[in-house]
Amino acid sequence: MSTHTFVREGEYPYSAATVFDWYSRPGAFERLNAPWRPVSIVHSSGGIEDGSEVLIKVPVIGPFSIPWRLRHRDFVAGVQFVDEQVTGPFKSWRHIHKVIAINERSCRFRDEITFELPPLFSLGKGFLLRDLDRLFRYRHNVLGADLALHSRWAEQPRKSILVSGSSGFVGSALTTFLTTAGDTVIRLVRRAPKSPQERYWDPQQRLLDPSVFDGIDVVIHLGGEDISRGRWTAEKKSRIRESRVLSTTLLSQTIAKLTKPPGVVIMASAVGYYGDTGNKVVDESSTRGKGFLSDTSEAWEGASQVLLDAPLRLVNLRIGTVLSPRGGALKKMIPPFLAFVGGPLGSGAQYMSWIALQDLLGIFEHAIYSSTLRGPVNAVSPRAVTNSEFTKALARALHRPALLRAPAAALRAILGEMADALLLASSRVMPLQLIKDGYQFLYPELDAALRGELG
Repeated sequence: MSTHTFVREGEYPYSAATVFDWYSRPGAFERLNAPWRPVSIVHSSGGIEDGSEVLIKVPVIGPFSIPWRLRHRDFVAGVQFVDEQVTGPFKSWRHIHKVIAINERSCRFRDEITFELPPLFSLGKGFLLRDLDRLFRYRHNVLGADLALHSRWAEQPRKSILVSGSSGFVGSALTTFLTTAGDTVIRLVRRAPKSPQERYWDPQQRLLDPSVFDGIDVVIHLGGEDISRGRWTAEKKSRIRESRVLSTTLLSQTIAKLTKPPGVVIMASAVGYYGDTGNKVVDESSTRGKGFLSDTSEAWEGASQVLLDAPLRLVNLRIGTVLSPRGGALKKMIPPFLAFVGGPLGSGAQYMSWIALQDLLGIFEHAIYSSTLRGPVNAVSPRAVTNSEFTKALARALHRPALLRAPAAALRAILGEMADALLLASSRVMPLQLIKDGYQFLYPELDAALRGELG
């Protein structure tokens, strides 16, 4: 049985110690987890030092997955660590992660994998090598992007950050992004805490002990019912609004009464605040629009305004369409394109205000550490595109056509009011406050953003 080798190496303008520290912190494994083949951690014992193990499940087809147990060995602080298969799908597997210093300010990171396939799967070598090439191209891109964003605030003391909504696709990415920077993340959960990194609350019952904020520097609130699931019945719309307003009210009123509140509070909001903007470009100085999403966003942000009198910095992030195959709109768009039935929605002339997930994470970090950013902030790319432009870009990224247009009438028949508010309305929003505050976008252009997020 022959042994196969895969190698990918990248050069980074950061010290070897900086890169190794990123890998050694909690959340690094999750940050590198590819969205098109996401593995789940069943159990982990320790970090990357010798003897620690991780048991993961690797998806195969549909609900089926393969357990894979890996053990760390040959750890050399600041230089390398090794994953070796204990049990799993390969006859053997050994993965060397190695940092090679070039000088004090740059290094190379090398992934070297040697493996043997079981006899029955030997014909799958070519597919596996192609998959590894895509996976590690993605992983090196994530590493480079994270290091670039973290380096902007490398001289700042790291924070203790309380995050609600940490189980959502944005929240889960944000918590691991922050921990790889060296921040301490505490999750605000609605069940009994399972570790010291979790604290309890229940917005429905208005339960939030002020001690939850002990030792907390920053609060990030991401809570709210998914607006893209199910028709917008009266009951659904009530849940969407209440899940945002009640939780924000409870958090804000509790924080406002603290004798020593956190220094920064970041409340998620949405560009739905502006309603249907048509071809008009709007920014943070623009008035709100009309409709359910505008009304909800105004009430959502209004619930936090009690904090304007508190000795802290309040940021209301109005988030656009987040591009990530892990969740949100893009996750739902990909299958039709892969099945060759993707295309524009309605006329395709309506604008979309989008943001790459990687940039959204960077914007949160910027909001945490920039002392001059406050008030409403549009978290979108500076280059909104029409729906037709977006579908063409997605088709290019997936190597598929974008020929089948979804008629507006059909969308309205299937989705009702939600079709007009989420799919057919125009959103042409400019992130003026971020630009003024000096945030530098990693992905200002759509094609590059889709390539980066899709690997």
